[in-house]
Amino acid sequence: MVTPANTVLFEEFCNTLECIFKKKQKRDREKILVEFICDLKTRIRQTEGEKNTTLYPVIRLLVPKLERERPPYNMKERKLGELLVKILPLRKDSQEAKKLLNDRSVLRDRDFASEVYFVVKKRMNERTGNLTIKDINDILDKIATAEVGNKGPILDQAFSSALRNLNADQLKWFIRIILKNLKLGLSDKGILACFHPDAPEYYDNCHDITQVCLDLDDACYRPENMGIKLLSPVSPMLCERLDVTDVCYLDPDRTYQVEEKFDGERSQIHMKDGKFIYFTRRAHVVKIYGDNYEEGLLTRYLKGCFKSDVTSFILDGEMMLWHKQDQCFGPKGLPYDVKKITEKSAYRPCFCAYDLLYLNGKSLVGPAENGGTPLNKRLEQLDSLFTDIPGVIQHSKRKIVEKRTDILEELNTSMLNQEEGIVVKDVQSYYRPGHRNLGWFKLKMEYTKGAMPDLDLVIIGADRSGNKRQGQVKSFFVACLDNSQSEKRWLCVGCVASGLKSVDRDKVVTHLERHWHRTAFTPPQGNLIFNKARPDYWIAPEHSIVLEICASELTKTSTFATDYTLRFSRIIRTREDKPIDDTMTLEEFCRPTLNQGHVVKLATKRINQDQLANNEDKIPKKRVVKEKQVAEPYRVASHGDVKVTSNALAGRKLCILSDDEDCGRTELIKIVETHGGKVVADYGADTWCCVAGRSTARVRAAVTSRSVDVARAAWLRALLYYYIIKLKSLFVCLNA
Repeated sequence: MVTPANTVLFEEFCNTLECIFKKKQKRDREKILVEFICDLKTRIRQTEGEKNTTLYPVIRLLVPKLERERPPYNMKERKLGELLVKILPLRKDSQEAKKLLNDRSVLRDRDFASEVYFVVKKRMNERTGNLTIKDINDILDKIATAEVGNKGPILDQAFSSALRNLNADQLKWFIRIILKNLKLGLSDKGILACFHPDAPEYYDNCHDITQVCLDLDDACYRPENMGIKLLSPVSPMLCERLDVTDVCYLDPDRTYQVEEKFDGERSQIHMKDGKFIYFTRRAHVVKIYGDNYEEGLLTRYLKGCFKSDVTSFILDGEMMLWHKQDQCFGPKGLPYDVKKITEKSAYRPCFCAYDLLYLNGKSLVGPAENGGTPLNKRLEQLDSLFTDIPGVIQHSKRKIVEKRTDILEELNTSMLNQEEGIVVKDVQSYYRPGHRNLGWFKLKMEYTKGAMPDLDLVIIGADRSGNKRQGQVKSFFVACLDNSQSEKRWLCVGCVASGLKSVDRDKVVTHLERHWHRTAFTPPQGNLIFNKARPDYWIAPEHSIVLEICASELTKTSTFATDYTLRFSRIIRTREDKPIDDTMTLEEFCRPTLNQGHVVKLATKRINQDQLANNEDKIPKKRVVKEKQVAEPYRVASHGDVKVTSNALAGRKLCILSDDEDCGRTELIKIVETHGGKVVADYGADTWCCVAGRSTARVRAAVTSRSVDVARAAWLRALLYYYIIKLKSLFVCLNA
């Protein structure tokens, strides 16, 4: 069977991407992409004979990050640069080779593919070998599937073929596809939306580009179940951050439940007729847990725990580490990866289930109009689905809260128990894959101002940024002061990257960059103590500044100079006013870790009800829905002092479209009301007629529509004169 999309020339594909790249407005970019996709569909329909109409070969190149069928390339800028220097060939000490090998710069954002373009432009022919989309996908398959022992020759062959058959512009886009960043100014979901309006949500439900292209081939088709598919990963629903002092914002008419916030690996269990597949949050398959009841670190212990009538399900939950001997959960900060543990490890995987997405052939996700099931109904089915096996599979503990203060108490309790936080859920919420802000909230101590201790630490190094969004610096290395010896030392305690606005970050970098020293060329001075993690640039403390930092916990480390490092850290503000000698000391930094375990929670202050009371005035009041009215400037003023002299227009509605030179709008309204009529702001099906004086756009539109009669203003005035004359005649007769 022929797949017409495979025959599309890569040159045409690249020309389209180039046009999109050059457009400034997002709307213009989307328009070009939509036209390209529509043109491809038209050409496919015109192809004769038996054919496969899918656009998957093209779409997979447009969204390389979402590619699941092809294995990872395991190639970044540095490796690509070395390969191109070898194939072109270039002298390693040449200026061109240095451009390709110097993959990052602290001073500017670097587009590696553009660097390749300028290097090879003079070395390659403008003419191309007319490679098709299929040819490009075949080359990419060879790169991705090359065996480790024989990878070098295959890469040489694949890139040599690309260099012979592509021009510089096409090679640039080929490199961007390998790096999985096309730099089009469109997100992956934005690109999918150009293919089909339901494609982004459909992908969230099935995580399968092949399935998306197959099921949504017709742009007019609107799916009902939005693509949730058993044994294919579903994008998890996400929680919105919530400061506990803002719980007054929660709708008082809705019921909420509280759950423990697990500090593990978000996971899904899919089961169909005894076959199991485990997916991570990023939709990766974990095979060590076992795919049937006879094998694996987890599945073999599940036999017999599910109801006998259960044939298929999708469970959403958290994969935790369970200590075999102590019979308790281990924190995520442990030097264990739950996806890589072995039979001999001290820990084993334990799944904590808190939602049910699919049961016995029926999907439970999505809004009510698409057949979705609310949380409380899903949990009823989840509770009866399986029996808890401690240390293997367990239901999450949950509790209905009646008052806002109950949420506060639950959060304080979680702090005392050294837990990560709590999750608050609306029991009537619907599961929307990949969505946030739909009734699920996560609360941690660090979200509340003043609940966490502030750490004043000095910048002693920085890592270069790899992209423009991060600015010139990716992260700062921070240190505490060790004044226990005759010479002061600065011990690196970790890295911090988030918290500062882009403008503030740029100010810090501008202030420090003239004092940077490149670590590769100049080793750090003796009073700066690093460890395995070393920055790209270091700076002497006397030329540096202090950062006020907040972190949720300290974890054991062998990477930095101290025994513990920061976890979930962020910058609160810069402290230019604070001298470097007045920062946190090593003794102060280590004090919370005394007689503690692998992970130390830094939250020590309870949040009291007074802090909630301060926000009572923020409680949203129910808005009174006002009746819809015409805007005041366009309202028809009623003249209550007008005396009705006739019933000529009684019960009839008229619309005054415009006035004329002889009679203003107000006078025309009075004439209508004098004869018992009513003036309306706009004409409709119940309007008797419209009145027009001067010719305006509105008058012309009414005449053209032929939906209402339009009379001249002179006719309305004549009506008034007619009744005046009639009244005069009546008075004459009476006097006679």
